[in-house]
Amino acid sequence: MTCDLFSRYYESIKNSAVLEENDDENFIVRSVEINTPVHLMSEANYKCVNCMEPSTSLYQSYSEGVIRLSNCKHCNEVVDKYVEYETMLIVIDLIVHNICAYRHIIYNMKIQSYLRLTVIFLLCDAYDKWISGRVGVYSIYDLEWIFYKSFLQSAVEMVTYVATVVLCDVKMHSYQVERILTVSRGTIIGYYGNVAVVLSIIFRLSNEFSYRSVTQLFIFASRIQIQRTLFPDLSFRSNFIIVTSGVAVSMASGLLCRYFLEY
Repeated sequence: MTCDLFSRYYESIKNSAVLEENDDENFIVRSVEINTPVHLMSEANYKCVNCMEPSTSLYQSYSEGVIRLSNCKHCNEVVDKYVEYETMLIVIDLIVHNICAYRHIIYNMKIQSYLRLTVIFLLCDAYDKWISGRVGVYSIYDLEWIFYKSFLQSAVEMVTYVATVVLCDVKMHSYQVERILTVSRGTIIGYYGNVAVVLSIIFRLSNEFSYRSVTQLFIFASRIQIQRTLFPDLSFRSNFIIVTSGVAVSMASGLLCRYFLEY
């Protein structure tokens, strides 16, 4: 896998040929294999992944495979370097919690399938609860019912956490539908660590304390980075408090939901 990543990286470097660089006009022209959807070029409000200043565009396309990356007028850096990155390289930066990668995903990458992502994250979390909560021998019907309860608990926890973050945003800013949608979608992306449950299936790690601890720590750290991306004007301490409060409320609502389902 490591060799494959290095080969991908080398290939991306090899295919990137600098054709022109003009600092006076604030642009860079490169020949690349474009992996970013075309709709990123439409008129919209983007943000520089370095300084979070607004930008009217990410790049302009002149011919097939030739694009001009826009420079930020505030920091004079490329607005979004991830436009020309392979997907795997973006995922690696997300895993190491590079905040620029989070900014790219939330503000500059127009994801069209948030509902699908939400369902995937919920199914992963529900499976994790289901597999770790099994004690003794159950019939197939009991196991199915337990999974349904786990899924409902996961849904309640996610809705409660997102609602907590949105309420904090509404309290600090004026009520704006577009802003609420951005905060909600960004907060949901913070659940991407739930897909680590695939590792527990492959390596049978569901009941390992170390696996569960590392997974929960990773998800918490990703939520912190998402919070910092959505609320750049707040201090790290304030964002930490909001995330911690949201997690506490989410866990309490999940336990309450499980209590009512079992009794």
